[in-house]
Amino acid sequence: MVIWDNNKYRKLKEERNIDLVEIEQIILAKKYITTLKNQSRPSQKIFIILYKNYIHVVPYIIDQNRNIILKTAYASRKFNKIYGGSEK
Repeated sequence: MVIWDNNKYRKLKEERNIDLVEIEQIILAKKYITTLKNQSRPSQKIFIILYKNYIHVVPYIIDQNRNIILKTAYASRKFNKIYGGSEK
């Protein structure tokens, strides 16, 4: 199961036009590019996904019930260069 904070969901939708429901579908379908360790937060990992033709980073943790808890999502120039999304 993929879960997130509803306040974060609304904020991402309003401020960044990022829909966590769409990101959840990408993750559950295993259409993400890769997962990496989050260098700035050792307790987290990150999904690297192609979302709206641009590479996005989605930090997450796995809880004791094996739920994937999404922390946020953002477009990343750095990873877009590495993984080849389109120009923004």
